[in-house]
Amino acid sequence: MSWRVGVDTGGTFTDVALVDERRGLVAVRKVPSIKEDPSAAIMAGVLGLLAEYGVSYGEIARFNHGTTVAVNAVLEGAATRTALLTTAGFRDVIELARQRRPHLYDMSVRKPVPIIDRELRFEIDERLDIDGVEVRPVDEGSLGAAIAGIRDSGADAIAVCLLHSYADRRHEVEVRRRLQEVLPGVPVSVSSEVHPEYREYERFSTTAVNASLVPVMRRYLDRLSDAVASAGIASPVRVVQSNGGLASTATTGELPVSTLFSGPSAGVLGAAALAAEAGVRDIITFDMGGTSTDVCLVRGGQVPIVHEREMDGRPIMGAMVDVVSVGSGGGSIAWVDDGGLLKVGPRSAGAAPGPVAYGRGGSRPTVTDADCVLGYLHPDAPLAGTLRVDIAAAAGQLEAEVGRRLGLDAVAVAEGVLRVLQADLVRAVRTVSVARGTDPRAFTLVPYGGAGPLHASALARELGIRRVLVPPAPGILCAYGALAADVRGDFGATCVAEATETGLADIVAAYKGLDERATDWARVESVTDAVLTERRIELRYANQSHALVVPLHGEPDADSLRQAVADFHRLYEKRYGYTLPEEPVRVVAVRLTTTAPTERSWSSQPMPEGQATPTVRDIFVDGTWTSAEVYRREALPLGWSCSGPAIVSQLDATTVVLPGQNAGIDEYANLIIEETR
Repeated sequence: MSWRVGVDTGGTFTDVALVDERRGLVAVRKVPSIKEDPSAAIMAGVLGLLAEYGVSYGEIARFNHGTTVAVNAVLEGAATRTALLTTAGFRDVIELARQRRPHLYDMSVRKPVPIIDRELRFEIDERLDIDGVEVRPVDEGSLGAAIAGIRDSGADAIAVCLLHSYADRRHEVEVRRRLQEVLPGVPVSVSSEVHPEYREYERFSTTAVNASLVPVMRRYLDRLSDAVASAGIASPVRVVQSNGGLASTATTGELPVSTLFSGPSAGVLGAAALAAEAGVRDIITFDMGGTSTDVCLVRGGQVPIVHEREMDGRPIMGAMVDVVSVGSGGGSIAWVDDGGLLKVGPRSAGAAPGPVAYGRGGSRPTVTDADCVLGYLHPDAPLAGTLRVDIAAAAGQLEAEVGRRLGLDAVAVAEGVLRVLQADLVRAVRTVSVARGTDPRAFTLVPYGGAGPLHASALARELGIRRVLVPPAPGILCAYGALAADVRGDFGATCVAEATETGLADIVAAYKGLDERATDWARVESVTDAVLTERRIELRYANQSHALVVPLHGEPDADSLRQAVADFHRLYEKRYGYTLPEEPVRVVAVRLTTTAPTERSWSSQPMPEGQATPTVRDIFVDGTWTSAEVYRREALPLGWSCSGPAIVSQLDATTVVLPGQNAGIDEYANLIIEETR
């Protein structure tokens, strides 16, 4: 018998899913995250679960992990002291950034602080032109002086970003070799490997962030891998990347920037797979955890990929699941600003000390405390199986910290907290739907995370979404999604050419380079099974700045290129409302995705038979207290249904069913909530 373990580390809890490859999901466990050493919480959860179910460590065939180590290091300023080595005259690129302003009319907006201080940026005399032709070779004297300066600076990592290295990497390779000779043991990230594409600021930024994370990620992965091996688990650890695919610790140790959106990507993957099994392919995922909420629109079962996002105000390039995040979660702190307005987040109580109701020393009231006061969370249904909430303590702090300033009692404050929270959540969903020309009412909302099902019914109602699908184990779906991930590599290269037969030779050559990189990747990842290859191409009209990505069907040739151009025109018209068929179309980049598919097992445990017997408790809904039936989800049989108001509680999440909604269990053990009004 072979077993799989999926792990997701969150800001508040670490989630573990245990799967039998024949029977599907067997068990889940949530343990408090340990900020100082996330691997300790992981091993506590994994080993405890294996012991509980009598699974031998040697039977673990796969150990897949979604991580927040990289993103936390960036957001908390805990990344490594890093030096930048670049072409003479360009050390300030990462500070000058772009001319565009994030908020056009806000004169007080501050640009993000460069991740590398100016005194740690060093220049050398060398130059390639835009086509990669050498203008000046690397000057040995300036390189030696720069290396000496880096050595004296005490930098623990180095980013090498030379001008036009995306066109030819030879100068960066030469510089890295010299750095490794003089400074052995200091990790070096070169832009021609991290992000070999044009646009200097974005390439420099991505490489600098990557370099700063390498020592942090290596230490973490070494510690986790050693702990896994010491426990007798033979399976290597694979890490979920931002693209929703898996990679080895060797790859992610060198390219940690590819894991910045690891956890959210795994959740979207799991939600899309579970929904597709139930025949639902158009969904909006709603992942609400302790510190943030992530949403994504999935159309036709295809997880959307973008190639640029921002992290803490800095551009990050690469293939990433198109997730929008807001700083609102169950641990978000409620507070009153200087103008007397109620605010929720972005500060969070996190795992320690956590919400007041957890009784772990938290003194700032949170969204979770508001949920307790309104009756949605209750001591009779412990969180994560063991954590009992203290409603009186939550009410006391809501009134003391917020209510006294606003002249409101605890219930009124709690209701206000959820209204403010709701506004943030609605804005996030509209960002991935309405703002992009899509009506969210045509989609099914799929909530997960510890707090997602708790707020999903109200969110869906405000957005006009009439159907909510709550997965069987929503609180650990990111961990479960890690088990659905394929081993995947994404590769891109700049290729500026006419999208006609005139530019075909350059396009073919660019794809040949990507094929070679994919072959090297497969060797590092030990991929020997069937591999799927997908090609995409970035096109734009002449004289435009931004491009659209369309598929390139088959090998790059005249026919596939003509089809890609036709697809580009159609996509452009759909996106912008018009097209320019007489305008020449140009290629700016080529992309290749290589995937080693994972065999998935999504079957749930057998559902119980008979009748589910509820208890009753009062909850606050629509401005009044009302009686609600309370069910344990593990007792709900196939075909069970009820009318709201109702509460469905389980080990990893709590689901609220509002008045005017019906809830039922489908054949895949999903909890389906539908509007009846």
